[in-house]
Amino acid sequence: VPIIGLATGDRGVISRVLPSKFGGYLTYAALAAGKESADGQPTLKDMLNVYNFRQVGRETQIFGIIGKPVYHSKGPVLYNKAFSSVGLDAVYVHYLVDDLPHFVDVYSTPDFAGFRSTSSLIAMFLLVGNCFL
Repeated sequence: VPIIGLATGDRGVISRVLPSKFGGYLTYAALAAGKESADGQPTLKDMLNVYNFRQVGRETQIFGIIGKPVYHSKGPVLYNKAFSSVGLDAVYVHYLVDDLPHFVDVYSTPDFAGFRSTSSLIAMFLLVGNCFL
């Protein structure tokens, strides 16, 4: 039975930006800020202009910024524009992370190419060790 899974809240943004990477065929976005039908729903403008949603496909490399808080980071705006300008098939997203060992366990796959950390996670990196090296 085909299923379309879209998560809500701050952790749900990636489920709306990345469906075509993982075989999904449908997602939706808010027409404008303040018009969201669910928490964590990006606007159509952000899907198209920040996340380059139309270019995301099965071969797209996924990069991101991890932290808690994380949504203050302008990384997706900067990196996605840079990726697009050099023709790199990649997308940069936010990851709200409060359990670093669990995050490393779940996202240590070839689909996820690399991550940066907010300063709020530096101490956690030191506690977990060199799990990203």
